[in-house]
Amino acid sequence: MDVVKYSRNQDRYLPELSGMLPQVLEEAFTRCELDHVWHERRFPDHPGDGYVFGMSPSHLPFLIHPFLDALQTTLWERAASLRARDRALTLRLRAALHVGPVPDEGDTLHDRKAKATNDAFRMLDSVALRQVMDRTEPDVTLVAAIVSGRVYQDVVAGGYTAVHARQFHHVTAEVPEKDFAQDAWIYVPRPTFAETRQEETVEEPREPDTDTDSGADAGAGSAAGASAVFHDRVGQAFTGGTFHGGIHYRES
Repeated sequence: MDVVKYSRNQDRYLPELSGMLPQVLEEAFTRCELDHVWHERRFPDHPGDGYVFGMSPSHLPFLIHPFLDALQTTLWERAASLRARDRALTLRLRAALHVGPVPDEGDTLHDRKAKATNDAFRMLDSVALRQVMDRTEPDVTLVAAIVSGRVYQDVVAGGYTAVHARQFHHVTAEVPEKDFAQDAWIYVPRPTFAETRQEETVEEPREPDTDTDSGADAGAGSAAGASAVFHDRVGQAFTGGTFHGGIHYRES
């Protein structure tokens, strides 16, 4: 987990936001009756604006759902009180889910130090995930998660989680300065759309066809202009485009 734009909050709020992060996570796990997963977490680390922990791969389906949706709801409930104190104060999270072998021996110097952990951090910092949070409404979309290709294939495509595969967006998770690029999928529990302004297209008015010739060429152009041309005397009303040839009447 990583707090979105953590350092853009005023300095006096940073310790509070940092301390709130593990509280929010625990509350979200409890909300969806997964508090045992939280208590069983492995090698937790809280470096200020983020939180990392490991757990058994058997819990992966539940980390996608219902946990991510519960996390969105928990943040949503806290958001109003944060904004009441300072309109710019916010707590939004990026999350990354990956699976792979990592050391877990109770040794704080060596636990979780592995390629799988590094890849999770790279996905968390990827351009694609940052763009999702930049392009969504900050008062509504409070969580966005990126899952690795392996997690997606094993858990989502495999049908082991309640979130439909179509709710995930395929991206290339890139961190150019780290020479990192991998397939990944993004899930947003409460998506919003950036405001877009459509350019107005003004259509030039079409000139009405004033050609009154009775030839075939004139008729072809006049029909598009919806003009009405009559030949011979007119004693009744007609509706249509261009009429060619005489119009005959029988006097009664």
